[in-house]
Amino acid sequence: KLPAEGNAIILRFANRVPLMYQQGACAITDCISRINWKSYNISQQGLPTGPVLILVHVASTNVPFTSESKDAIASIPEIEKEVILALQDLGRDLKLFVSRRDRNKLSEDRARAVCAIIPEIAHKVSEIVEKPVVDTSPIEGRLMRKLIVKKWTNDGKVTIELANYSGSDGELSIYEISADPAADAEPKADFTSELDGQFTKVWKLIVPPKETSRITYSGKGGGILEIRGIDDAKKMVVDLDV
Repeated sequence: KLPAEGNAIILRFANRVPLMYQQGACAITDCISRINWKSYNISQQGLPTGPVLILVHVASTNVPFTSESKDAIASIPEIEKEVILALQDLGRDLKLFVSRRDRNKLSEDRARAVCAIIPEIAHKVSEIVEKPVVDTSPIEGRLMRKLIVKKWTNDGKVTIELANYSGSDGELSIYEISADPAADAEPKADFTSELDGQFTKVWKLIVPPKETSRITYSGKGGGILEIRGIDDAKKMVVDLDV
């Protein structure tokens, strides 16, 4: 796990050998500090800061070291140019990745809010008008237009619900890791394993368009829920236990 504070972690290699000392005297460090990392949405105080790891490997039949101890690479314009270009290319990819991650997180937060608030509103309205609570799933589906996976725990019962509001079959695998063995799961997990008191359960399902499937089992909930086999843009995972 990368530290959230302080300078980025820099790993320097030359011909697969790690350079452990004289980081400040190395051309790799100089190249990293010369890049404007703020343009890639990374904080910078000379060197980039935050949870970032930068690894640079220089391979050559004749690596120009600053001394016989071979602890740092000498400042050669041709090497510096290639290192800077490579780091700038990776910086653009990193900026795109972080931007996409933040957008997905924002979408998930909105989905979690919608899925949590709309049922509550429906319940309160039903109390006021003294009528049965309506099913709000179609409303959620029209808002999302995706395959929505929701997980919640109530009275010792864990429920994982899959509602397909897209226009195609949802063929997916559900990975759930928690302290619950889910021995009474319905339907039964296709695969189960245990390690250090944590149980990994896998279900393989196909959910047709406009259909809903549910997995239930006894347990305390929590843990990690992951959906594989479907594009991130076509699914929304809402873990109400979080």
